Amino acid sequence: MEELECPASFNELERATWAFAVKAHGEQRRKYQNEPYVKHLERVAQTVMAYSGTTGMVMAALLHDVLEDTPVTEAEMQAFLEEVCQGTIVKPAEVLQMVIDLTDQFTKQNAPGHNRKRRKQMEVERLAQISSRAQTIKLADIIDNTRDIIQHDFSFAKVYIPEIVALLEVLKRGEPFRLYMLACYEVQKAVLRLEEERRFHSNPEQNTASAEQDAE
Repeated sequence: MEELECPASFNELERATWAFAVKAHGEQRRKYQNEPYVKHLERVAQTVMAYSGTTGMVMAALLHDVLEDTPVTEAEMQAFLEEVCQGTIVKPAEVLQMVIDLTDQFTKQNAPGHNRKRRKQMEVERLAQISSRAQTIKLADIIDNTRDIIQHDFSFAKVYIPEIVALLEVLKRGEPFRLYMLACYEVQKAVLRLEEERRFHSNPEQNTASAEQDAE
């Protein structure tokens, strides 16, 4: 595993959580840029921090994909949180619940017989009920994922972006509201990119003529 450096902005609890996440995700890498997976977790956590998130929220942001994407169990995460939070004001149960809330429940394995569209609908209904703090972290996650996907995977973006448009409708309890607006802005930019691409491919002759005119 390559040597990674914990962001200096993290406090002691957050640094311990960062190390736990690094170990849990191991050699996993982000799909498009092949960067260590923890870089996504850092960006989500730093966005939460920039919008006045608590230490517990930053910790949950760093851990938000651990239960979903690694072999770490809830019991193992709970044991880690109880140990690291001992003597602090951070409540392990609250951090763990945020991570559970942010873990997809309706996967192919957990919801057999349902197609992707129905599973995502079920997730929207579930995420509408999670805490405002967990919704805040989800907004930060959406911002980073949307930027990544629209830049590097236009084909998947055609599936992903409409799903996120629907999801944003139920994440309005995330705080502060300007973070919600930033998520809407990033997603709307992606929607416009998709629409531009659709128009380009539906009128290739017109676009070629326009390009030739511009070159004259």
